[in-house]
Amino acid sequence: MHSKSFHCISIQQLETVLTGLEQPDLIQFYANTDIIETRDWVNLLTHYCPNACRIGMSSEKQIFNGQPQTKGVTLICSYFNATTLIHNCAPIGKDQLNQSCHTLFEPVNEHKGEAIPAGIVLADDLSISSSSLFSQVNTHKTKFCGGLSGLHSSNQTWVLYQDQLLQEHAVLVAFASDKLVIENDAFVDSIDIGKKMRVTAMQDNILQQIDHLPAQQVFNRYLGNGSSTDIKVMNLFALKYKTSHKETHSVPLSFAENGGIIMSEPLPVGAQIKFVYFHPWPSLQGSLEKLNLLYQHPPESIFTFNCISRDQDPILNENSKLKLLSQVQELNGTYCYGEFFTSDTSTKSLQHALTYIGLSETPNEVRQKQGSIKAQASDDSLSAIFNLMNNVFNDLSQERDALIHLSKHTDSDSNDWLYDPQTGLMNRFALLSRLQSAEENDHKTHLTLFRIRNFRLINEQYGYDVADDLLAQLSLYLKNRMGDTFLSLDFSCYRVSANEVAVLLQTDMPPRKVNKFMEKLSEDVESSPFFTTSQATDEISISLSVGLASIFSSTGNLLCKKEHLLIKANEARRQAHETNHLTFWNGDLDLVDQQKDNLNWIVKIKQALDEGNIFPYIQPYFDAKTGKCVGGEALIRAKIDNEIIGPASFLDLIKQTQLYPKLTIKVLETCGQLLRRDPNSHLALNLSVMDFKHVSTLKALRQFFRENDVKGRLILEITESESIHDYQWITSIVSEFREAGALLAIDDFGSGYSNLEKLIELQPDVLKLDGSIIRTIDVDPKLQILVRHINSLAHSLGIKTQAEFVHNQAVQDILVDMGVDYLQGFHLSKPISIQAWNQYSTDSLIKP
Repeated sequence: MHSKSFHCISIQQLETVLTGLEQPDLIQFYANTDIIETRDWVNLLTHYCPNACRIGMSSEKQIFNGQPQTKGVTLICSYFNATTLIHNCAPIGKDQLNQSCHTLFEPVNEHKGEAIPAGIVLADDLSISSSSLFSQVNTHKTKFCGGLSGLHSSNQTWVLYQDQLLQEHAVLVAFASDKLVIENDAFVDSIDIGKKMRVTAMQDNILQQIDHLPAQQVFNRYLGNGSSTDIKVMNLFALKYKTSHKETHSVPLSFAENGGIIMSEPLPVGAQIKFVYFHPWPSLQGSLEKLNLLYQHPPESIFTFNCISRDQDPILNENSKLKLLSQVQELNGTYCYGEFFTSDTSTKSLQHALTYIGLSETPNEVRQKQGSIKAQASDDSLSAIFNLMNNVFNDLSQERDALIHLSKHTDSDSNDWLYDPQTGLMNRFALLSRLQSAEENDHKTHLTLFRIRNFRLINEQYGYDVADDLLAQLSLYLKNRMGDTFLSLDFSCYRVSANEVAVLLQTDMPPRKVNKFMEKLSEDVESSPFFTTSQATDEISISLSVGLASIFSSTGNLLCKKEHLLIKANEARRQAHETNHLTFWNGDLDLVDQQKDNLNWIVKIKQALDEGNIFPYIQPYFDAKTGKCVGGEALIRAKIDNEIIGPASFLDLIKQTQLYPKLTIKVLETCGQLLRRDPNSHLALNLSVMDFKHVSTLKALRQFFRENDVKGRLILEITESESIHDYQWITSIVSEFREAGALLAIDDFGSGYSNLEKLIELQPDVLKLDGSIIRTIDVDPKLQILVRHINSLAHSLGIKTQAEFVHNQAVQDILVDMGVDYLQGFHLSKPISIQAWNQYSTDSLIKP
């Protein structure tokens, strides 16, 4: 293959170039004109090269023969001998982004035959993150390049696809070939500056707080001595977040409300970050080593994408990356407002980077040449200055941390009072010293020990840095939840071992209430998302065992001495682990019989699962107007010792174990069999928020909808809706399954506190009224008013209603009169076996 490039100042010059030009396979067209001015150029291109794949975008500058160009257009014409071009375009607005990106990459994902080693993507929406844009790419072997369009003086930016000039679209051209050899790299010239900080609030790409201060305030403090700093200056200082397998540079793009900053890449809450300053000198030596390898096997064509922020590079300096790369091969490309680059782990949008991709249809050994890149002698003094700055900042940061620890947490010169360096939490010595200083007869002191049970697996899969960061995320979550509570808790957090966080609590609450509080908090931790990186695919579920120790019992009996709290908390935690409880209190350590009973239940449920004795019973529900059975709810049952056992006996216990997702999947499989057996049947499946957190359950649900065309015949009932904290996350999950044909119901509505506004945002198809507001509706006029209003509200929003616990004729009559859509309860039908359901007619009427 080979490429020819042209730079034209006028449309007449372009026509001269195109006249007699051999028809290329691919044309890349880059121009600094707005969408209106560009139309005539594109029409000319279409007239002379109708058979070529034509892509392009608006760019402030282009690169022609290694030189930046500020006027006119740059044309790159490529010719292939053994490569097929696959191209497409799609809108990329924020609405239905996943579907749009799926459409864009669909030809690549569905391609059969040759490999697709490389592709170019050009996009016209600065607000789209690379993690979203490339989330729908199925192959991890394709190296993508390209970038984001932009013009300083106009919002009329565009991308070109064939003869169309489009806004808020992305274009794709992929190279399908078994012979194509790819070389790609990215040069990001940066140096770390300043102390380590933590992200304490982030929403999507909006950085809200750093170290609990508004993000703008932090940038202004360090870059402007407290004065307002221009966003163009901030743009030179990224925030670096590094894990064991990935480094992210997130660059400020624009200001947001309430002191926030819109960043180029999202950062996980709890991430440890540092300022990064971009300058070419620190990376010069490493760049030369890479470029010399490329020089000795020059690609047949090189396309480059350079960040617009690098337009101040000293281009006349022979050591500029653009000049050095031009020695390898004739260099052509464009400047971008974000450069797409595929590393060994992911495709992302870089900032302040020079990226390139080299294409060849002949092997490396055919393209050999002697020599090396010619570079000027580096300015060793400048490099030394940067090294000195970095080392001084590191020394100052360490000294500052030590002084803060000593001044805030000691009354002496003892070195025991130090923080854990990985998480910033106080350490075990700090906790023991604090316990020693506690009052002897302190009824208010409690210690809770949170141990991450799957910490070792996380270490092995992701590395120590991710595991340490996960512990910091856990402590931040605990601090936020306990700090937000109305109980006005006085607490402090400690890292007492590699996988344990201790919370020392001072409160007037009785121990039993503290235990309940910690149990609920632990449940929320296990059902909340934690992340290894900023990518959604890197979500981790935490499994806990938690021990609580109090000095005194609820009746005032001494349980342990103050200095033994940590020991007793560890004993309670061990008891929780051994009995498959989530939490345990030291006041219950003598309740051995209950513990043995719980363990016995777990053994029995596992045995029932292994023997195929876990299955659902089906409770029919009826149309309130016609009286006809219109579907059934699948309710889990276990057959143990020849007795059918309901979920009340075991489900809460099993939810704390790894057996729980297996039970959900078993019921789902049975629902699939029943729906396939009777194409007219309708079933409802209960799913808790915890179910959506389990990877195996999500995988089983996705496989179910791929294999079954349910078309509204399966209702997903979300239980425990009051435990939903991240509505944006749950909305995206349920939307996926609704698109696959499921209906959505909110179960147990009215059983406790519910965020009505957020639940309505989920747009459920059915709202199930809990038994607590139905059971006594026949004797409680206030409940009648409440249910009537809920029913009217739901109907006004196009939502059906279903009443549970219809246990007598009076309740049934009231609900029918109110206009509730569906009825369910023992008065109408008890849950029945699968065999009975198979014989149950959907035309069956409510019993008279």
